Amino acid sequence: MYKIIGADLKEYGPVSVEQLRQWISEGRVNGQTKVQAVDSAEWKSVADCPEFADILPKAPQPIATPTTPITPLPMPLRNSQMAVWSMVLGIGSLLCCCGWFLVAPVAIVLGAVALSQLKSHPELTGRGFAIVGIILGILAILVYGSFTVFCVLNPDFMQNLQNSMPR
Repeated sequence: MYKIIGADLKEYGPVSVEQLRQWISEGRVNGQTKVQAVDSAEWKSVADCPEFADILPKAPQPIATPTTPITPLPMPLRNSQMAVWSMVLGIGSLLCCCGWFLVAPVAIVLGAVALSQLKSHPELTGRGFAIVGIILGILAILVYGSFTVFCVLNPDFMQNLQNSMPR
């Protein structure tokens, strides 16, 4: 026979073991409910009584925590605008005439500054753009410089070129 302390904190009983087992199965008593055997002075929880262990619901197993640390997602990468503009100006200086060769030094400088910034800012990309801009800028200077030297050394070439143009 047992006495119990109900959810309203009132003492009930004595009740038989069978009655207490029925209340457990009905959900009226749980493992935390305090009980006292009639011949005992000690209050303990129902979960601590071995005669009710088979009917009490099993405690859920604790959720395992991961053993490896969770690493944050990397920041999204973005292109360096300076590197992109270096490449655009390098392409323009090589492919277009009409004074575009004057921007070849700008493409070289932008590419060099972009490479410097890429070293100090790992979240930026565009190393290839900067290198292409520098190479095309240098190539444009060499092509237009060579053409200018050729024209100065061969004045007949320019005269023949003008004569061959339709009027």
